[in-house]
Amino acid sequence: MYILKKIGKLDVKNLNKVAHILNACGKDMANKYNLHHWDNVYVKTLVIVGLCNLKNNVYILFNDNKAVATFMTKQSGDALHFEKLGTLPSESGKGIGSFCMNKIEEIAKGTNCKKVVMEVYEPSQHAISFYKHKGYEVIGMTDTLKYKELIMEKRI
Repeated sequence: MYILKKIGKLDVKNLNKVAHILNACGKDMANKYNLHHWDNVYVKTLVIVGLCNLKNNVYILFNDNKAVATFMTKQSGDALHFEKLGTLPSESGKGIGSFCMNKIEEIAKGTNCKKVVMEVYEPSQHAISFYKHKGYEVIGMTDTLKYKELIMEKRI
């Protein structure tokens, strides 16, 4: 049974769990797909999570008291932006990503957003295919310091 929890700004214990999930995802993507954009040392991932927590709502998904997935959201006008959706590699392929996407869309509807928007690392074809399957469309591209990201959106 899945339980989604919004993490408080000072919830160091669960922020550490988020960093663990994202760090494991980064290592997995580097090994499976040769994608290194999330492949950081653990301390850097923890710092990134802490900084993201200052400006985003951070969620963690539990399955039988085990932290298995995470994502972050931020509302901007009529759009809910999400980022850093990650599932523990050991839990991959069990529908957890789809469950999280449904929750993100529920959050958007609950805050009267008209669309959900995210940016996806351009070479992440597995992620892009997943989002397209969920009804998201590429609407543009943006540059970061290191790489290009596709901007994807779904009207809800």
